[in-house]
Amino acid sequence: MAVRNSAKALVVQDGRILLNRCRSRFGVYYALPGGGQRMGETLTEAIRRELLEETGLAVLPQRLAGIYEQVTRRQGGAPDHKIYFLFLCQPCGGEMARPTHRDAYQLSSEWVELSEAVGGRLFPRTVRDNLLRMIYGEGTYYLGSERKG
Repeated sequence: MAVRNSAKALVVQDGRILLNRCRSRFGVYYALPGGGQRMGETLTEAIRRELLEETGLAVLPQRLAGIYEQVTRRQGGAPDHKIYFLFLCQPCGGEMARPTHRDAYQLSSEWVELSEAVGGRLFPRTVRDNLLRMIYGEGTYYLGSERKG
């Protein structure tokens, strides 16, 4: 089993957070933009690349705000283990350009009011429950481990 790192962005501007609007078999939900780290790529390089690909927005990572991990077991398959590194990022370079590569479940990228993100369908739940602490706190928060399947 290989462990996969994923870099996710907390991009906040004017009381709103940039989120990916997604659809799965369970309905519409929001998720932080970002994705998997490539071999030889630093986490900050990964977050910058992923944000450009998914949202068209150039960002500058400011600090590591949170870490959590998830272990899932697919039917009859090997475990899938991901460690998510959540970075507070500052937009740079102006407006969002056209995304070059959206995730499979991603419908769009949207600026969402922080109050709506905290009270809405932002997943995973541990991110939603700790969102304001990660944005306005000063440290890096360990959000725990989740095991599914």
